[in-house]
Amino acid sequence: MHDHQDEKTDRLLSKILNGSASSGDIEFFAEWIKDLSNERYFEQYKEMWHVANDVEVSKEHLESSLSIFLSYIRRKRRDKMARRRVLYSISAASVILFIGLFFLNERYNLLNTGKEETFADLAFCRDSIKVELSDGSVVNPINNTIPGFSVNPVNHREMSYADNEQVKQTKKDSVRYNSVTIPAGERFAVVLSDGTKVYLNSNSYIRYPVNFSGDTRDVTLVGRAYFDVAKSKIPFIVNTSDMKVEVLGTSFDVESRKNGKSTSVILVEGSVKVLADGQSRIISPDEKLSIDRFKRNISVTSVDAKTLTLWKDGVLVLKDNTFDEMIEAICSWYGVEIVDNSSVPETERFNGRFDRENIATAIETIALSAKVGYRIEDGKLIIEDLKNKE
Repeated sequence: MHDHQDEKTDRLLSKILNGSASSGDIEFFAEWIKDLSNERYFEQYKEMWHVANDVEVSKEHLESSLSIFLSYIRRKRRDKMARRRVLYSISAASVILFIGLFFLNERYNLLNTGKEETFADLAFCRDSIKVELSDGSVVNPINNTIPGFSVNPVNHREMSYADNEQVKQTKKDSVRYNSVTIPAGERFAVVLSDGTKVYLNSNSYIRYPVNFSGDTRDVTLVGRAYFDVAKSKIPFIVNTSDMKVEVLGTSFDVESRKNGKSTSVILVEGSVKVLADGQSRIISPDEKLSIDRFKRNISVTSVDAKTLTLWKDGVLVLKDNTFDEMIEAICSWYGVEIVDNSSVPETERFNGRFDRENIATAIETIALSAKVGYRIEDGKLIIEDLKNKE
């Protein structure tokens, strides 16, 4: 979008970081940061800026938006080091929130109510993860011991059928199927009997055999999942309502939601064959195959596959989404209900990077970037158009 090496851009970023940016600078920065490559550059620039300036929080700066931002960054860094986390825990775009709010609140009423919003008043989805066994019984894998697989004692949000003695003893039996349903706001991982690991995103469902047998390894998916497929001469096939994805052993992401406008496959490594509408397509690493459910068009685009699949590690990355698509993703990611009464144009596109820990920062950053207001009512988040003070 812009030349990263341009001195004018670097001067703008310095203004953003030292708190001297004007409202015009902030609005320009809000658009500039939407580009994912610009966000990456800003992360690098910010690190160099901190080292070069060794900024200390002084008393006069304590109440400024810059100091709040710096304190937040330092706290997150300490948490990251203590937990040995590799991923950066907040979005680069969050700087808009901490520095830009001071300027933009003068022009817009970001919060449409007269009282402070309390995100604790949001009603989060309370549905539990469910495993339906072949006999029809339904259990919660986190709180129950279930015959046929083991739950990871360290990470209770992962269960495994691999290397299970009971599973081995039933290999000659007729094929039995289990299924896992993930509600909004949750994630879970399943290690299948062949060693394939499946990361399930929120609002997702997978049906799979307790033991694989025959000439293929078939599973059925509704929602979104990341597959790290164990290598074998037996094809692994993911069935959705729109397509079949066939591999021998590789890592890829499949999204096929019931009400989605499209369905897609993102390849991280190896190769996959996608069968849809009588066509067969093979895609390469860092490619995304999408099927438009209305036009039935199949397209392949280049993407940063590892970035777009960070959701399995707790970081949701959105790229070139409409506002409606972004809000739908946020609803599912955090497990909250959002009512969008805004009139953000369909032509507007948004990029975002959100962690699992701070919905307040996510919503406030979205509101600032899209220039919308919000309020919390009856446990729901209501998004509305801003009221211009001018």
